[in-house]
Amino acid sequence: MQYLLIAAALNLNVIYADLDTCNVAKFEIERAGHQALCIPKGKDYRFTEKSNQMDTMFDKFIELVKELQAMEHTHKED
Repeated sequence: MQYLLIAAALNLNVIYADLDTCNVAKFEIERAGHQALCIPKGKDYRFTEKSNQMDTMFDKFIELVKELQAMEHTHKED
């Protein structure tokens, strides 16, 4: 799981691959006199929704191409 390091006073939001690495960065920021917090990053649902929208768009495009090919094939037979 990825972890997000938040240091609001520094306007810092950095993603680390694991909690240990995040805690090392947190310690260094606190040692410099600022407060910091490591939290689990979680899943970015906005990206998931955009991916699903893109997949849907391409699926519809492929359906349209197939329909046009079928119409062209029917037209040639007439």
